[in-house]
Amino acid sequence: MNSNNIDSFNAQGPYRIGLVTKGSRGDIQPFIALAIGLKKRGHQVTIVTFKNFQKLIGDYQIDFIPLDLNMEEEVYNEEVMEVTRTGSLLKFALLLRKHSDKYLDKTIHDIDRASENFDFIIASGLAFPNILPIAVKRHIKYAIFNFSMPYSITKEFPSIGFEFQNIPIINKWSYTIFAYASCILFLLREVNLSARFLNLPKWSLTQLRKEFQLNNRLILHPMSQQLLQQPRDWPSNSAVTGFLNLPSAERTLISNEQISSELQAWLEYGEKPIYIGFGSIPIPDPDLMESIISRLLHETQHRIVYCHGWTKPFLNLEHKNLFLVDSINHEWLLPRCKLAIIHGGIGTVGAVLHGQIPMIIASILADQPNNGNLITKKKLGVHIPFRKLSYDKLLKAINLISTEEYALNAHATGAKMKLENGVEESVKLIEGYLEA
Repeated sequence: MNSNNIDSFNAQGPYRIGLVTKGSRGDIQPFIALAIGLKKRGHQVTIVTFKNFQKLIGDYQIDFIPLDLNMEEEVYNEEVMEVTRTGSLLKFALLLRKHSDKYLDKTIHDIDRASENFDFIIASGLAFPNILPIAVKRHIKYAIFNFSMPYSITKEFPSIGFEFQNIPIINKWSYTIFAYASCILFLLREVNLSARFLNLPKWSLTQLRKEFQLNNRLILHPMSQQLLQQPRDWPSNSAVTGFLNLPSAERTLISNEQISSELQAWLEYGEKPIYIGFGSIPIPDPDLMESIISRLLHETQHRIVYCHGWTKPFLNLEHKNLFLVDSINHEWLLPRCKLAIIHGGIGTVGAVLHGQIPMIIASILADQPNNGNLITKKKLGVHIPFRKLSYDKLLKAINLISTEEYALNAHATGAKMKLENGVEESVKLIEGYLEA
């Protein structure tokens, strides 16, 4: 197979662009921000993702094609909970593969049909193996958005899993090893299942790694330069753009982003609270978390805003210093807090730093431990793997990041991040790539 036939596309704008992503809200919200930016440039944009995000995407007046899976419902079964308790990256990869298999034929069919009307596809890392055979079949150019864990080869820092060392030659090899492991565990199998459904030839491991890591495809990392300084030895097609933030003016008009008068009054009543929220990741041990929050409320003077996210409500607590919300606009709330306790998804990390406050990352799986180590190294917060979490460890971490050093670091980093415009930079790079 010669995958270079993807390049036969002759770019002429404006473009019909498909944004294809799979995952939790942290994988969807940046694409909404990007879609808004592309639409303002005159492009026709459609988001293709799981059906439970239809209202969120529709609220921003973006065209939507649903994939027949409700991710929020999928995360609540014993298998998922077991993986969150172990924090195993291998088990997480295998679980992703199993859940993908359940809906793969329908997913490929839906994406393939949607792609009939696309000139260009932008895929998240999880959606990449589904997109690749379709891009070949339809001769469509594509780009990859990698929200965390960069996989473009560099000698300046190691790949995930190799953080125990920082030797340039080993750093470069670590990306090759990570790429092969990713291909073997997840990508190659899913690409070939997708190719079989489309009656296309199988891909070899070498071909896939070349497409995944070496060919001149546009690979954008929508993270802040304050967290991921773009390596000097990256190829021209790889770039760090800055976080993809929703425009504040439009966000305040969305019904489910409205802030209740009760919360506003509660915030004005006392000192700034601690924010606790684990987003789309189910909390592995709700009893432990309830015990920790209860002790914080009864043994300290801290006030707490707790956000349920996708974790089913479990707190049987009532206290004047506790305010519960199902979901919240981080951009509005976090600057009104003194620190945050989060799972460490890169989107939430960005939101906390944009709010200019330090954080504690209680990592569960995937890229979260890597993000936790990163913010610890930069003295923007503390990393405690959830499986090692205890009240005493958390209280010690709260006291540490409440010091002036951490507050100043978070404030300075957030101020620099506010000068970045990830959407604008991404749109510029996408248009330049298509017009080259």
